[in-house]
Amino acid sequence: MRLDWIEDIIAVLHAGSLNRAAESRHLTQPAFSRRIQSIEEYVGVELLDRTRKPAQLSDAVLSQQQKLEQLASGLRDLLYELRHYDRQVKNRVVIASQHAITTSVAPTLVKQIAADPDSHIRLRSANRSECLTLLMTKQADVILIYRSPDEALPIDGAYLDKIDFGEELFVPVFASHALEELNAQYNSGELPIITYPPNVFLGEVIQREILPKLRTRLFLKERTESALTLAVLQLALAGVGVAWIPQSLAAKEISYGNLTELGHLFGSAKLRIDAVRLSGEKSEAEQNVWAVIGAAANRHRVP
Repeated sequence: MRLDWIEDIIAVLHAGSLNRAAESRHLTQPAFSRRIQSIEEYVGVELLDRTRKPAQLSDAVLSQQQKLEQLASGLRDLLYELRHYDRQVKNRVVIASQHAITTSVAPTLVKQIAADPDSHIRLRSANRSECLTLLMTKQADVILIYRSPDEALPIDGAYLDKIDFGEELFVPVFASHALEELNAQYNSGELPIITYPPNVFLGEVIQREILPKLRTRLFLKERTESALTLAVLQLALAGVGVAWIPQSLAAKEISYGNLTELGHLFGSAKLRIDAVRLSGEKSEAEQNVWAVIGAAANRHRVP
């Protein structure tokens, strides 16, 4: 049975008469009477006791008032959920980003996108290779990834759209409270470090651009490794070893004095941040998100 029919019956239950029910449903009394007749024809039961003047709902309908109201409420909720889900699906955009970007650039970016009340963003965090796989298999609409300045995108750019967010420094940091202990080890020719696995992007950067230079003058003690940048940050704060962190991620702890940046001693590396999507026809929601990313990149970019 249609929801508006159930609401017509409930209107009569609450109003007590067809005339007042018709007014509450914003219909004329003849039009409302025809609606009631249509419902009766559909269910095959007379809903009104027309032996009474004025006509009243039958005792059978009156006995089902609670069920009718529960049914109407359930149908309204169902319609709302269906429509809400449909809007979400049509407006959903999936963004996949490298772990460090998820906690540095992505939150501000998602906040700007979410200014549109119809937007629905799913943010996924993964390593770079996983982000690329999500894009190529169309499980992500946009990815946010790092690359070295002299490195081309690791996938063919002929069918890609790209927005350059500019440069990010990959800096060594250490717990400020334990600098004296670090200095003693450094003076003895040793350096405790925290690394990333060599098969993830930041691990590749360290192995290629940082550690070879340090090994010429220091004995490197690899205390631990983690693929999660936030975990590496916490290990650095605990004084486990020197860790290389994207500067934007470490900036707050550096400003609070909890971490000390040591790039002048142990070397930094430059990274670039790219937003990438597959070329081709896009939904309105995807185009809106891409426009917000472009505007954000213009504000963020460092030449």
